[in-house]
Amino acid sequence: MPTCIQPASSSIGGFGKADDNVRILLMASVRNEFGDSSVFSRLGVTSLGQHYVLVTRKKVFGGYTTHMITANMRNRPFISEPFKVSIGSQSAEESRDLISRLTAALSRPGMFSFDDAPAGCQFPVGKEWIQLDEVPVDVHNHQDKYLEKGDEIFCEVNVSGVKFYHTGIYAGDGMVYHFVCDAQESESLAEALSVFSGASAHVVYDTWFEYVYALVEVSDVPPRVFRASHPLICRSGDQIVKYAENLQRELETYDIRRCNCQHFTSECTSGVAFSYDMTSNFKYFACSVLKPTSTVVNAMTRSNRDRSSFASSSTSS
Repeated sequence: MPTCIQPASSSIGGFGKADDNVRILLMASVRNEFGDSSVFSRLGVTSLGQHYVLVTRKKVFGGYTTHMITANMRNRPFISEPFKVSIGSQSAEESRDLISRLTAALSRPGMFSFDDAPAGCQFPVGKEWIQLDEVPVDVHNHQDKYLEKGDEIFCEVNVSGVKFYHTGIYAGDGMVYHFVCDAQESESLAEALSVFSGASAHVVYDTWFEYVYALVEVSDVPPRVFRASHPLICRSGDQIVKYAENLQRELETYDIRRCNCQHFTSECTSGVAFSYDMTSNFKYFACSVLKPTSTVVNAMTRSNRDRSSFASSSTSS
């Protein structure tokens, strides 16, 4: 049977019944996922209050690997799939050392970015590791009821029959940071093509409705909105919003395939610029050959003009 190494007393002093239940579920997940291949594990809580367990797993042909499982009570399911955090194969002692160093790093205020993890450690970044939870439609009337400061939000958009997500960072009080192209004065072919590569752009601080309808027309049916999350929360809401503010001064060029709104929000939340949509070969190809009609140009470079506010008549799901 695997040996459970308890976290330091300072990490567990404030545990209540709910915390005990999370720990039980995490260890149950270790048993279900790893069985007898789990050599030892360590439970802990990050400086941001997220519960996790680190597991050393024995490989079939020798050596060991280190894995992590996290809990996020806002997600469904709230226990993550296990993900590998070690690089390559390790000895048992190397795995224990990595777990000790990573536990110490996770307990420090501020933590770290995915692209600046402790030595010998890596965190997965990819579409399969991003969880999208749909937010009730009533979010269009009451943002703070369903969202928290620093949430990475995905708004569903259809451009010329291709579904995309326009993403933003929720700043609280119905305000959102999002990355959009500057308004185009002409609809020439050259300017249309610039929308997809090299267009001037800025991170803007907008009201909820300006964000939601940045790339779609106002209608009686509001677009679907999702909250995105990574298995490991590495930045607080305040830190994420601060990153968005800083990028306002840095991002000036838009490339739908290499520097779009999703790259912006991912960098804010994880420290790694990643596009959820551009991992799709079909969407990448569509963005390469999509006919730059005036409709597409207007959608991708919509300026901040007055729009009628939308009051959803739908009930919360």
